Amino acid sequence: MKKSIAKALNEQVIFEFNSAYLYLALSLAMADESFKGFSAWLRLQYQEEMEHAFKFIDYLESRDEKTTLGDIKAQAIDIKDPLKVAEAVYKHEQVITETINDLYAMAMDEKDFATMNFLNWFVNEQVEEEESARNLVDEFKFAGDSRASQLFVDARLGKRQ
Repeated sequence: MKKSIAKALNEQVIFEFNSAYLYLALSLAMADESFKGFSAWLRLQYQEEMEHAFKFIDYLESRDEKTTLGDIKAQAIDIKDPLKVAEAVYKHEQVITETINDLYAMAMDEKDFATMNFLNWFVNEQVEEEESARNLVDEFKFAGDSRASQLFVDARLGKRQ
């Protein structure tokens, strides 16, 4: 594996941990506002991002590359509106997609077919993640300012396994 790809994959590990931390902060913000279902949904997103980080770590190890960890940034979240949180989730998932696409393009340019194959899973995952996030935005938009409607969406989100 070329050093440039190993470096980029290491940066993605840090990015995934930062994504996890963002989702944890959003989860806590929603818990503070009594959106327990949305909080639980976001906590599962946190866990998924942690799993994604470890997928990159495991891949680097399988290619005999070291993982170099970096700083995880504190995420001060002061959002109380579930629609605004849903919009933040959607925007962040679009950023994640962009980083995965950039990694894929780099692997393609370097003809690193193993890394391209590894990244295929993430490409497909991001299609699902963006759709899920977009659906969140749509549901909370539809709920509007109605607390009853927001809590209906919240209850549905709490059923996520």
